[in-house]
Amino acid sequence: MGRASKEQEMEWARVTPSDLQNHTRLSESQFSYLLERIRPRIEKRDTTFRNALRPESKLHMTLRYLATGDSIGSLSALYRIPRSTFSSFFPVVCKAIYDALEEFIQMPSSEEEWKVVMQEFALRWQFPNACGAIDGKHVTIRCPPKSGSEFFNYKKSFSIISLAVVDARYNFLYIDVGTNGRVNDAGVFEKSSFNRALEEQVLDVPIEGVFVADDAFPLRSNILKPFSRCGHLDERQLIFNYTARQKKKIRITN
Repeated sequence: MGRASKEQEMEWARVTPSDLQNHTRLSESQFSYLLERIRPRIEKRDTTFRNALRPESKLHMTLRYLATGDSIGSLSALYRIPRSTFSSFFPVVCKAIYDALEEFIQMPSSEEEWKVVMQEFALRWQFPNACGAIDGKHVTIRCPPKSGSEFFNYKKSFSIISLAVVDARYNFLYIDVGTNGRVNDAGVFEKSSFNRALEEQVLDVPIEGVFVADDAFPLRSNILKPFSRCGHLDERQLIFNYTARQKKKIRITN
């Protein structure tokens, strides 16, 4: 084992489970599971001239960069590698994660599968006929060069938006990432492939099925949102609002 490999071993040995959680937002077991899923796609052999970067280090650096926003420069210095090395393996690791985990984000493909989702919502959240909860989340970024105010949002920061549909157990059924933060949730939804699929009725959602959203989204026959707080609400409307807002417990987090 060369000097570089020994340094990697020592650096990795200093990463505690707490560090891993803070750096990558994954537990030790989750990280290990993901690593084994993508190892064949990102592992390289040592050569006569240099030792290959360990898969553990590649995954850790990639997830840390995505989860915390640490700069490429600081991560390269921490792991003692050139910035160009990080830039070369980063897209490879991202694609490996996408390819390995693509099966975990799947929309139900039949009425029977949607009815299973609806049953879970009824049992877990006391909300009948719900096929999913829709919401958006701002992901803070640095202002891209020459982008002006395109990514500047109402929170006075720069961001891109993650739009997601989740089931009653927090599993993602659909996700759309990358719209600039200046656009509101309704605008992101309107342009999404999920909205097009709803409009074209190609999802095989049962006729009674609905998606639960908040005030930012449009009210439709298959999208429910709380009654407006303006004016007097009767008891039934208040109960509906309370139940609908329980879905906010199902939210996207960083």
